[in-house]
Amino acid sequence: MVVRLCLSGPVEVVLRGRPVDAGPPQRRAVLAALAVDAGRPVPVEVLIERVWGADPPEGARRALYAHICRIRRLGDEPGTGGRGRLPVLRRCGGYQLDLDPDAVDLRKFLRLVALARVSGQPQDRRAALLRESLALWRGEPLAGLRGGWSSRVREAWRRRRVDAAVRLADIEVHGGDPAAVAHQLRDLLDEHPTTEPVAEALMYALYVAGDGAEALRCYAQLRHRLVEELGAEPGHGLRELHRRILLGRPPGGAADLSPAPAAPDTDARTGPAGQFLLAD
Repeated sequence: MVVRLCLSGPVEVVLRGRPVDAGPPQRRAVLAALAVDAGRPVPVEVLIERVWGADPPEGARRALYAHICRIRRLGDEPGTGGRGRLPVLRRCGGYQLDLDPDAVDLRKFLRLVALARVSGQPQDRRAALLRESLALWRGEPLAGLRGGWSSRVREAWRRRRVDAAVRLADIEVHGGDPAAVAHQLRDLLDEHPTTEPVAEALMYALYVAGDGAEALRCYAQLRHRLVEELGAEPGHGLRELHRRILLGRPPGGAADLSPAPAAPDTDARTGPAGQFLLAD
C-alpha cells in the first residue's frame, strides 16, 4: 500500500495518490499524534494527553480506541480483504503507526534538514537538501486542530522551517542571485514579522544585492515592530549587522553573527532522551 501522511497544512491521508477523508478534527488529532512518531510505539496515556490534554474526559480512552479502529479502516476498499488498512499496531502498552517515517511529510522534512547539517559536504549538496525539505511544506502544521499539544507542535515546526529557510538563504546569497533570495526572505518575514533571524538574513541579502539603503529600512521597520509589539530592542546579532552595514563592511554571512535557532535532533524529541516527540 502506498500511503503518505501530510501534517503540514490540514492533516491529510493520501492513499495510492488520492486524498482520503481522515474524518472529524478529533480523529485527525489522533492520527497526527500517531504520525509524529511513525515507526515508534506511543503509550495510550501519551496519545490521550496529546488529543484531550492533561485533564481528559472520562470517556477519552474509549473514544481513542474507536478513532484508532476507524483510522485503520481509512484505506479499506471492497474486495481487498482489509489489505489496504492503515497499519496501526498494538505495541508496548500503546499504538504504533507502522510506516516508514519518510511517509510523513514533516518527519521527512526533519530528516532532510538533519542531513543538510552534516559537516564536510559541499554547499550545493546542503542547498539541495534544504530545498527538498522546504518543498514539502504545505502550510501551517496541524491546521484546524486545537489544544496545547497541537499548538506546541505547530510552533516547533514553524521554528524548524524558519531555520531551514535562513540556512538555505545564507548558502544561496553567495552562489546565486541575492536579489531573488531577498525576495523569498521578504515573503517569509511577512509571515513571521518579528522573527529576527529572518530579518537578519534579509538585510544581508539586500546588502549583497547592492541595496544597502533597503537593508537599513528593513532594520528600522523590524525595530519599530519589536518595540511596539514586544517592548524589546533587536538582539545583538541584528544590531551588529546594522552597524556593519552602516560602516560598509558586513560579515561573510548573516548566520555568522546570529544563527537561527538550532533545530532539534533527528528524531525531533525535546528534552531528555526517552521522552516522546515535541513536548508532550
